[in-house]
Amino acid sequence: MKFKDFFNLRFSEIDILSLILVFVLTGVGLIAIYSATTYVGAEVNLQYFWKQVLGIAGGLVMFILLFSVRKSFMLSYAEVLYLIGLGLILVPFIISFATAGSNRWINLGIFQIQPSEFMKFILIIMLAKCFSETRRSPQNPGYVLYPLGVLAIPSALVFIQPDLGTTFVYVVIFAVMLFASGYKLYYIFLICAPFITMLAAFNSWVFLIWGIVVAIVIFINNKNVLFSATMFIMNILVGVLTPFFWNAIKPYQQQRILTMLNPRLDPMGAGYQVIQSQIAIGSGGFGGKGFLQGTQSHLRFLPEQHTDFIFSVMSEEFGFIGIIVILFIYCFLILRWYRMAMTARSTFSAMLIIGGTTALLAHIFINVGMTVGLLPVTGKPLPFISYGGSFLMTCFGLAGLVQNGNAE
Repeated sequence: MKFKDFFNLRFSEIDILSLILVFVLTGVGLIAIYSATTYVGAEVNLQYFWKQVLGIAGGLVMFILLFSVRKSFMLSYAEVLYLIGLGLILVPFIISFATAGSNRWINLGIFQIQPSEFMKFILIIMLAKCFSETRRSPQNPGYVLYPLGVLAIPSALVFIQPDLGTTFVYVVIFAVMLFASGYKLYYIFLICAPFITMLAAFNSWVFLIWGIVVAIVIFINNKNVLFSATMFIMNILVGVLTPFFWNAIKPYQQQRILTMLNPRLDPMGAGYQVIQSQIAIGSGGFGGKGFLQGTQSHLRFLPEQHTDFIFSVMSEEFGFIGIIVILFIYCFLILRWYRMAMTARSTFSAMLIIGGTTALLAHIFINVGMTVGLLPVTGKPLPFISYGGSFLMTCFGLAGLVQNGNAE
């Protein structure tokens, strides 16, 4: 087999505007990382800056790889890639590389890789193949069973690493791709209802009201009494079993969820990150304090400021105006990519675009949400901006996958 059997370099078909916006965000990231790793009374440390530059180089390689790989190759070898991805996720469990109580990384000496990040491409490719096959009708309830199994295995493995944030990203990718495939909203409701039931189970009145809503929706939309009763009972069981799930997760994860609801419950512990982040965002005001002038970051009050909380650093230094500009770039890029999906030449191409775009959108939503205190701290960085080689390569890879779907 020849190189051209697997790859097709079509640089003339790249959407230039999208690529420019990606590089603008990456440039903003370098500036923010430089600022976030510069402290008052300490020498300038460019270690993180140059490592991020190296990550950009790796990201470009990943972009070219995912952009140029032939769709025929992805369709033919999707299952093989899926098995390889699962194998990589299992490696940290087999050979202990535990870091901070989790098994997420493979240590290769000079650098580490996070298999769950690269699984995002593979999951998108696999789901795109599932949803583009014409032999199954989206109106059939069983249409979702195989793709749901494809989602469930890596999600379960990542969940027990534990990495709740990445598990959530996987689920969001699946849900949006499922909706885009033409699947009935009623069936999507049935899939999502148990997750809402788990949240409702913490309050008896909310659980009761939600149970009534579920019963009404199920019995109105399905005349099959046995099926409707089964779905309703399954939701009730999920609610009843939720306390057991709650006790199964790590204490620090429980604390993060409780802190999300009220950060001041533990202001010097789990709530410290959120409180300091909110202070940084608020102190930036309308116009910001200026580059390298942020007190929360440069006096080291803000934790993980070059990775998870880099949004707070930018908010303090660039203010409301600067953050609005950055969010506008994100919104423009995301909407442009979703629009590409609407004009894609095949269902498989459209699904690649939707999956890649949704993955990045989920990260933006989670990161911004946790920095302002609306979501629990899950350790999800900001696409193209936060420090991190594996994640930066993932972002560029997702951009390449989107561009691949848009090309002929």
